[in-house]
Amino acid sequence: MSADPILWLFQANDTAYPSGSYAHSFGLEELVESGVVLTAAALENFLVQQILPALLTFEIPSFARAHAAAVAGDVPQLAALDAELDAWRIPAELRDASRRIGSQRLDLLARLDPSAIVTEYRALSPRSHHLVVTALELSSVPLSHAARAFAFQIIAGLGAASMKLIRIGQTACQQIIRRVLVLLGEKIDHSLAQPIDGWFNPLIEIASLRHARANSRLFIS
Repeated sequence: MSADPILWLFQANDTAYPSGSYAHSFGLEELVESGVVLTAAALENFLVQQILPALLTFEIPSFARAHAAAVAGDVPQLAALDAELDAWRIPAELRDASRRIGSQRLDLLARLDPSAIVTEYRALSPRSHHLVVTALELSSVPLSHAARAFAFQIIAGLGAASMKLIRIGQTACQQIIRRVLVLLGEKIDHSLAQPIDGWFNPLIEIASLRHARANSRLFIS
């Protein structure tokens, strides 16, 4: 995907790109059911207080490592990082959601760009985490752009899920996403240069564990 990396970035991050993320709420559905996130203000607070810290202290530094491995063509390192993500994600629901989305993106990537590294990595780890696959997918794009694209996928995905779960319109949702992205943009470059500190987030973990046992649900996770 080196012919025009920016155009590829647009395609891979387009909402029409079939990643399968629309079927997952990553704990948000259970938080709504529990009364934690019921309003636009509560959604924004959740994104700022829970999602942004996780992105900045764990996801983005992890993405930087995976992106460097992909650029170097280091398939064993990509596989090692993928295995490490399993240890960080305690709820099986979150692990499975990440792998479902990752494997779907990896299958499509193998069709769109059957390069040597994509083919080798897919043969080694066909059910990979979303983070690792996106780093491989966007390895032809500068890290700064690729990391922003990955973070946008997370925030926009939660915004899309929220419109199915609470009474919030598209304009209000986009205003929230915009404010959260502004906060992200102020800190992401610093985060890219930091070690992985981790982020203990029992709210989302408990919500994900409870969601697996819900009597009814709209999302897979």
